[in-house]
Amino acid sequence: MDKVTEYIESFITLDNKQLDAILKQGEERNDIQPFVGLEVGKLLGLLIRSINAKRALEFGTCLGYSTVWIAQALKETGGKLISVEYDKDLYETTKRNIELAGLSEVVDLILGDASEVINRIEGSFDIIVQDSDKSLYSTMLEKCINLTRKNGLIIADDVLFKPMGIPEKFSEPIHRYVKKVFADKRLYSTILPIGDGVAISTKLCD
Repeated sequence: MDKVTEYIESFITLDNKQLDAILKQGEERNDIQPFVGLEVGKLLGLLIRSINAKRALEFGTCLGYSTVWIAQALKETGGKLISVEYDKDLYETTKRNIELAGLSEVVDLILGDASEVINRIEGSFDIIVQDSDKSLYSTMLEKCINLTRKNGLIIADDVLFKPMGIPEKFSEPIHRYVKKVFADKRLYSTILPIGDGVAISTKLCD
């Protein structure tokens, strides 16, 4: 950990006690992709509170780390989260972690393929978090834009895979996504170099 990250993280406290337990679960497994880190989790919590979000949609839960950050913030705003996970094992683990975090009433957890489930979901949402299979980022973007309210947020994780040297199989699909959001006149976007990179887009118009 570099000194800047160490300094930042020294100030960040966890919003829910179950988050620390999920981190430890992640350290014990080698069959999962890294989930959003402490800085990104806190950012999600901050953004939800900042816009007083009531409806949020998440694609990809891993062990439920980001899910708990999002749900805890929504519990405080009086909102609800729909979260979608494709892997049955990760779905069950996430469900258990949500229960242990005391957030079951806030989260509607769905087992299924994000690219299919999104077609059954009705908007509008204040915030959408994209952390599903990287190949789906671009193909799901148009639907995500349609489901997001004006001035709502679309947040994508892992967007700095390409400059980080991550294999092209994973980095190229995300690179295409980044090019699309920055070229889309309906969106106003930026990238924050925290975690593995977070793209934040606000919807300006339909």
